[in-house]
Amino acid sequence: MARRSNKNRLQDELRERRRKLARILLLFVLLLSGAAVAAAVYIKLTDADTLPLRVVRIEGAFQHLDKEALKTVLAGQLNRNFLRIDIDAIHADVKAVPWVDQVTIRRKWPDTMILKVQEQKPLARWSKGGLVNQRGELFAGHLNEPFDLPELDGPKGTASILSGEYLYLNEALKVLGLRATTLTMSSRRAWSIKLDNGLSLQLGRKQVHARLQRFKKIYEQIVKKQLQKIESVDMRYTNGFAVRWKPGTDSHNNNNKGDREDV
Repeated sequence: MARRSNKNRLQDELRERRRKLARILLLFVLLLSGAAVAAAVYIKLTDADTLPLRVVRIEGAFQHLDKEALKTVLAGQLNRNFLRIDIDAIHADVKAVPWVDQVTIRRKWPDTMILKVQEQKPLARWSKGGLVNQRGELFAGHLNEPFDLPELDGPKGTASILSGEYLYLNEALKVLGLRATTLTMSSRRAWSIKLDNGLSLQLGRKQVHARLQRFKKIYEQIVKKQLQKIESVDMRYTNGFAVRWKPGTDSHNNNNKGDREDV
């Protein structure tokens, strides 16, 4: 009886092992089948013929940006699979188009890509080529029409400094009805301004804002009255200023100087 009981127990254990193995094999087959189905679905969905990109919509208000240049960059994306669009690559390509400042890209199911493009806003021309935007950043851009932009001139890497100073100085000059047309910072960091009335103004390296305030005080009292004769005003003196007269103009009593502070 004991031998028979042991034999039955061994047979039961063997059958249980077989059932477990069958379940494992069934699960493996199901997983393999699911993976195959998923792969087939992925291949089908990412095929260009299944979900082609048919519409590229460009949104934004453009004054200088060439919309046709954007369309040319984006033309290669049409008929690509909607799910396989390389957003990062498109973003880089669009940002490289002249006059593009910012761009955001999104997909719209099932066949549309929408680009919102922001155009650069120029603040000034850069003397060595290109333009400066409102944030003081240089960008490659060409103006097809004459725009009355000031010119900034300075050492390499100083566009941001010049743009900030231009905004301050120009605002300060408004009270006189004047506007800076050229702002220059020399290699020694000395500042000079060309005004829209033709007058040049030397402010030097030190106390630039204080010197501008002194110029504002003397402009109405002295300079404006003889504006047609004056070529430039030099404010680089402790308590006074110097005037350079235009060629052929009498230069009597042309200076009211203190000590020169810098060059």
